[in-house]
Amino acid sequence: MRRFGQVTICLALFSAIAGCADGSSGGVTGVISGFFRDDPSPRAASATAPSASPVVKTVEKGDTVFFGVVAGDEPNAVLAAEKVLKLGGTAVDAATVLALSLTVTMPGAVSLGGGGVCLVHDDGKTVALDFIAPAPATKDRSADRPGAVPTLLRGVAAMHARFGSIDLRSHLGKAEQMARFGHVVSRASAKSLALAAGPLFSDPAARLIFARPDGKPYGEGDQFIQLDLAETFAKIRIGGVNSFYRGDLARQFVNAARKAGAGLQVSDLQKFSPQWRKPLEFRHGLEILKFAPSPAGAGMAVNRILAMVAIKDRYRRANEAERLHLLIEASKRAFGARDAALLGNGSKLSDAVAMMASFDAGRATPTRRLKPSPRGAPENPAQTSFVVVDLVGQAVVCTLTNYNLFGIGRVAPGFGVVLAAAPGRGNRNALSLGAVIAVSAEEQAFRFGGAASGGGAATTALARVVAETLFSEKTLERAIALPRVHHGGVPDVVLVEKSLPKGIATQLRGKGHRIESTPTLGLVNAAECPLGLGSGIEEIACFVASDPRGDGLASEAER
Repeated sequence: MRRFGQVTICLALFSAIAGCADGSSGGVTGVISGFFRDDPSPRAASATAPSASPVVKTVEKGDTVFFGVVAGDEPNAVLAAEKVLKLGGTAVDAATVLALSLTVTMPGAVSLGGGGVCLVHDDGKTVALDFIAPAPATKDRSADRPGAVPTLLRGVAAMHARFGSIDLRSHLGKAEQMARFGHVVSRASAKSLALAAGPLFSDPAARLIFARPDGKPYGEGDQFIQLDLAETFAKIRIGGVNSFYRGDLARQFVNAARKAGAGLQVSDLQKFSPQWRKPLEFRHGLEILKFAPSPAGAGMAVNRILAMVAIKDRYRRANEAERLHLLIEASKRAFGARDAALLGNGSKLSDAVAMMASFDAGRATPTRRLKPSPRGAPENPAQTSFVVVDLVGQAVVCTLTNYNLFGIGRVAPGFGVVLAAAPGRGNRNALSLGAVIAVSAEEQAFRFGGAASGGGAATTALARVVAETLFSEKTLERAIALPRVHHGGVPDVVLVEKSLPKGIATQLRGKGHRIESTPTLGLVNAAECPLGLGSGIEEIACFVASDPRGDGLASEAER
């Protein structure tokens, strides 16, 4: 499968009419040559097109037409999104299909019962959309496995209503068809199903869906059909998204969820509304980095990590061991600041310079000496992320979750919907949710977008990739493949990937870090357009990657 992709475009074609669907185009207005991703300063080559050409309609590369890039953890959903881009849909259209498709192809990570957070960049502005699934307002004593309020549908509908261009019913129909006629199970989905099969199959409704006739879980390469879920999508497509939150369908779903022990109320569905929020941000050189805000904990922590390592251009000037030491020390402090902010101990995150006042380039700082000190809150790794960018620079980066692998481990009978776990118990929280988008400070053109999954390691994995791509200007492919380290604050131990060179590990130990090795840390999906991508941008070069540690897919939408 294509895991790393890159596109270098030589001709940008502008047209006064939409020609994406049939390949029609206007006149040639620009040329880029001699651009290589090993160029130490690719951003210096950026340029803008004449203001008379406000919208890029098609971009040609040889005999192909470029429509954008997409990366995610589950290949079937990525390919569904790619098709939408090829039909001329916006990045939000493609992201809507991707999110809905994931509920069919990767229900262990996210379902119609789950939720998440997204960043959307459009026409020079970036906004955050919070549809993080809350717990029910009233505790139901009869619920033996409390479920979360299902928020994903309202979240993607709100995003689509503001930025989409294709009828939402069409997007719902694509997910419906995938569930009704089946898809070939990917390695990514098969792994999660195999991991959860034992406890999952104790629920009769779940076993009926996810077990083959021989009693084993569906595996890689199997054809997987979900008729109950297809009927649910059909009812939503016909009745509209609000029908799932109000009226007969809502009551029927709540009754099914209650039978499964989730304890929902119709009022929980009726009262939920996704929230548009202002991203956190800071400027670094010629770029502005924007992050998903509270309650998306990973967005808050990545913001602080990057702000700290960027001080005095320290990260770019450091060698590899120094960079990892810097990331570890910044991570300790960032997790402490995140925890304090979420606990209400401060109205905003602490200043990065003040937080790094105690930093010692030669020695590790014990976490007990840090203020605010991190709590070491557990974070569930059951999430999924994706990034979509279209040819005019609209970008969507999301992290979605059920708060637990297959949520509560039960399905709403008759609906085929995996019920997400209620947050607030143990490691079921929004601390691992987040996303980042970087834009040019002058043109506000898209430069970078990324998100990650993997519990607490999602935060540090994403920070590492962003720092290497934007601060030290490595290729995205190299940045995402580099060995990672993770320090969550508590316990005072550094996790390092086994691929980390022994010499680097020895240097970190020499600075006083306690080190333990682990196979992998986090899964990142990211896209970068180092020359900028947006309306009026003439010269285009974009790169996209899905983490080689996983089984996802990165793809250029071309035809």
